[in-house]
Amino acid sequence: MIREIRHLFQITERKFNFLILLILRCPFDTLNTIVQASFLKNSFDAIARENWSELKSACLYFFIETLLLLVYNGTIWTLYASFSVRLVGVLRRKLFQKVAGLSLSCMEEKTSGEWLTRLNDDVIQASAIFNQPLRIAHAAVSIVNICVSSVILSIVNAAIFPFVVLFIIPHVLISQLFVANPVTRMALKSKEAISNNSNDMSTLILCADTAVLYDAQDFLLKRFEESSLKIRQYNMKIKIRQAMGTGLLPLMGMSGYLVILIIGGRYIASGAMTYGDLTAAFQYRGGMLIGSMMLTNSLINIRTDLAGIRRVNETMNFKSEE
Repeated sequence: MIREIRHLFQITERKFNFLILLILRCPFDTLNTIVQASFLKNSFDAIARENWSELKSACLYFFIETLLLLVYNGTIWTLYASFSVRLVGVLRRKLFQKVAGLSLSCMEEKTSGEWLTRLNDDVIQASAIFNQPLRIAHAAVSIVNICVSSVILSIVNAAIFPFVVLFIIPHVLISQLFVANPVTRMALKSKEAISNNSNDMSTLILCADTAVLYDAQDFLLKRFEESSLKIRQYNMKIKIRQAMGTGLLPLMGMSGYLVILIIGGRYIASGAMTYGDLTAAFQYRGGMLIGSMMLTNSLINIRTDLAGIRRVNETMNFKSEE
């Protein structure tokens, strides 16, 4: 998977600029988690001590820090959005130039529907990896958030950290084994069905006169209907798998919260932990959980887009006319 993605960025020749924007985007979720955890801890500790001046200071600092983070995030996303649009244009232009330079024998090896799919649907699916949500950008952000949040939680509250990891690891395994891998296989089959459907539609339109002459309209319509039903079948299977992940994974997240709440309540009762410490631990745990859910959803979408990426790379590897 990494090799195909690297090859795609080599085609666009914009890998360095993309990495710079990706690095600038990565710290936002982590900083947001730290700011929220610090605010909750300081606020509840101030309330427990009935120190209203500390509570006002905590609210003021939280407002300023959140405002700065939102301004920073909006600026980076604006730059990233405009860059991704230009990147899609570069990819389309490179692919069209490649196809235009192919030999006639190479062009005749594939149907017109296949070439239309490679120049349109494949480019849309491949470019989604950097211009659609929950793709490579969010995957990088989630990895940074998971790593930093786990380190801080292990330092702040080592007693709760093992239970957090205990519920997050199955979360990732289920998403990969029961959602991501099947979705990748079905996405490849869906691309083949789309190519066949485009070819059947092209035949139905271009050969209409011949079909009337030989009374073959019903045959062509039946072929087009069958290929359309196959597209629906594969896409429905993909949606069912994604729905399974959407339904099962939050249940594991809520059960993890319940276990940590019970354990934290015992520590608070014994005086080993304050309520502010528990809320901060919840926030860091939420950063790890949200990061893991974002990472798994991003990997699922990336694996889905991998079908288009592979076909774009395959097209760019065709031998041009000498």
